[in-house]
Amino acid sequence: MDRRYLSTREAAEVLRTTPGNLANMRMRGEGPAFIKQKRKCLYDIRDIENWLDHRRIRSADD
Repeated sequence: MDRRYLSTREAAEVLRTTPGNLANMRMRGEGPAFIKQKRKCLYDIRDIENWLDHRRIRSADD
């Protein structure tokens, strides 16, 4: 099982947002799951993909 971990900057690029906005999402508990390693936050690419999949809107009424 090969895991790919992204830095906050890399994760923000994937999500098309800024590292600062991603940090704010972390503080509010709104973003994808992350791993805290000392002062660094890492994101598993699968957690990002899963978070995006759960935010998918299938129709304008959703």
